[in-house]
Amino acid sequence: MQELIIPRRKITRTRDRHGRGMRGPMLPVNVPAWKTRAQDFDDAIAKELTTYQKHLPGQLKRFDFAVLDIPQNDPAPWENGIPLGRFLPFQRPAKIHGRIVFYRMPIIQAASREHNPELFLHQVVTEQIALALNVDPQDIDYLG
Repeated sequence: MQELIIPRRKITRTRDRHGRGMRGPMLPVNVPAWKTRAQDFDDAIAKELTTYQKHLPGQLKRFDFAVLDIPQNDPAPWENGIPLGRFLPFQRPAKIHGRIVFYRMPIIQAASREHNPELFLHQVVTEQIALALNVDPQDIDYLG
């Protein structure tokens, strides 16, 4: 009796199920182009906050940080234009003193008009941390 030979299928497919395009991601996960612009912005904010946590040890432990695309509310009367970030204080018996929120789209839009966008982002983070700690921004700025 003759053994039945079944042809092997290709292990990797080069096209999607309908035959119109590539199957799977076009870029490997470990290259920088894999990240979205929102993830790049989150990484830049996280880098600044990490540097501030090293520069101000223990002072930022009781604060929560968030990044939102746009502000949900209209600007407060004391805010000029669209806010780039906000400090939302909590009641004192809470374990967390407050939340610092950064708004991605307004910051990116304002930074695009600046000569040095990284420095602009640093200034926004510095101002919000100074507001939360109730100090002058120049007193905590690690760039001098």
